Order: sequence, then structure tokens, then C-alpha cells
Amino acid sequence: MDKKTTQLYSFHKSQEAKFIDFGDWSMPFSYEGTLKEHDIVRHSSGFFDVSHMGRLEIQYSELEKISKLICSEIIDIENNKALYSIFINENGYALDDVIFWKFEDKLILIPNASNLEKIKKHLENNNVNFIDRSPDTVLIAVQGPETINLLRDNFDIPEKFCTSSTENYLYARTGYTGEDGLEIMTDNENGTSLINFLIDKGSKPCGLGSRDTLRLEASLPLYGFELSENITPVEASLSWTITNKSDYLGSDVLNEQLSSKNHKILKKFTIDSRKIARTGTVGIAGDTSGIVTSGNFSPVLNKSIGFIMFENKPSLNLIEFDIRGNLIEGEIVNKRFLS
Repeated sequence: MDKKTTQLYSFHKSQEAKFIDFGDWSMPFSYEGTLKEHDIVRHSSGFFDVSHMGRLEIQYSELEKISKLICSEIIDIENNKALYSIFINENGYALDDVIFWKFEDKLILIPNASNLEKIKKHLENNNVNFIDRSPDTVLIAVQGPETINLLRDNFDIPEKFCTSSTENYLYARTGYTGEDGLEIMTDNENGTSLINFLIDKGSKPCGLGSRDTLRLEASLPLYGFELSENITPVEASLSWTITNKSDYLGSDVLNEQLSSKNHKILKKFTIDSRKIARTGTVGIAGDTSGIVTSGNFSPVLNKSIGFIMFENKPSLNLIEFDIRGNLIEGEIVNKRFLS
């Protein structure tokens, strides 16, 4: 079966991108190398084609129904805000972590690529009306400390985690790298001109390889690893997203976990070496065992970092990892990897 490609596939080919299979998609993994692209986003500006992710347009008349499906307050937040939230199933587990963009007249819901069809079906089953704009639009994430200055002359820059729009673009000051920037949605016919504009401004194309190392350094979860239909937001240490005071699907389970504190728990860790505890690696802290959900080398910190899911709250911060038959010491960290 042929893999899907984004509307900007010909551009990626012209830039001699290296491709990777990402679920049902063939996506650019890198152009100049993951480490170089990581450095570009940390110090200047890079852009990612994230058009494999969903774009669902929802009218305000559906807000009450949406509110019964997610763990965050969405009705009372201002109309120019972006919201990170999680769709919950009846067992309290995460169906998907998503971004909502609120505008004066509508919402744009951005699900993960692998969960788009699942979320569409979930919305339909709960009588939520929407229009799938994914096939007709592209989504570009422009990230890095120089990004806002590069775009300021051509875009009205909103506050962080806020939205804005022009005749051709819907966008928000959001991202998945820990850096400042904009995520921009536009019709397919404007996609090539948008990326040419970004290149002319000095931003450089980056692939999914650096996007993953950047999000891990920024302490951000990846669905399918730190969140899944076997992991609740409470277990994923995302209790700060639980701001919905109304009853919603799975709220009884999450409320019980919050009160009892009897649940699995996700922790961050570092290893002071280049040895990487990758996904599936076993780690033991005192009498509590865990499984690494994501692990990689941090170019900024010059050490290995990752997430590990423990069966219960560990009593020690020292972790022993079994990496290829060798016991390697790591340490739990209770703050973000990057300040």
C-alpha cells in the first residue's frame, strides 16, 4: 500500500529530503541532518511541514458537545486563544492530545496524524458537526528564536498561545519545539508561496528527526509513547490540563486517580553520558520498576534524556537502566529539561 504524502511533497523532493515512514505517511526526516536542523531551530529559525496532522473546522454551536469529550475548559476561554487538551474515553485513557485554535466565529481542531480518523469517528458518534479541512490546506510550523522577528513585517503577531488570521492564513503562536514561533494554516494553492516566503526570510526546512529531539528536550509528550489508550493524563503527569469542571467522558476515572494518587506515573530522567535509554528500556528506582517511553541524546544538554513510566511513584531519584546488558545510572528530574 502506497504511503500518503503531504501537498508539499514535490518541494521536499526538490530539497533532496530524506524520507521516513511515519504511520501511513511518507514524511521528510531531514534535509541537512537532524543535529544541524535541531541547532537551527534552537538558535535561528526553521520550518516543518506538519500537513499530515488534521485540520477540522468546528462551529461554536458544537462547543457544549466538545466540552463533554475533553478534560480542559474550552467554553469560557477567550475567542483568540489556543488550547492544548486531551480527548478522553470512558475509561479515562487518552484518545488523542490535540490543539484547539479559537477564533471569533469558529474553532480549528488539530489532531495527531495517526488519530485523525479516530477523532473524526469519535466526533461523529457524539453528534459533533465538523468540516475536514485537512485535504484542502497545508500546515506549516515555523519555530526558533528569530522566527517572530522574521515574520513581524508580514504577520500580525499574537501573544503566546493566541490566534490571529489574515485573508489567506489562520495561525497561532504555538509549536512543539519549546521555541517561539507560529503554526500557519493556508489553502493548498498558497502552500508553495508560503514556504518560498519563509526561505526568502531566512528560515530553513527541517524534518521530523529534529522535531522529535526538539520536543523531547522541551519535555513535551508524544502520543503513542507518553500518552495512549492505555495511559491517562494523570498518569502522564499532565494533570494541569484537567481544568474542565463539568462532567465529561472519563472524568470519574481521572477524579479518582487525582484523589487516590494510586496510579502509574511518568517521570523525566537524565543520564550523564551519550548512552541512550531508548523506548522499551527497563529502569528501576528503589523498589519501583518502569519502562522508558521515549529516550534520546540532547544536543543542548550534552547528555541523554527521556521519559519513563513507573508502576507507582518511585521512592528514589536514582534509576538503574539495563542498556544492552549493562547497568547504567540515571536520575529523575522534576523540572523541565530546558529552563
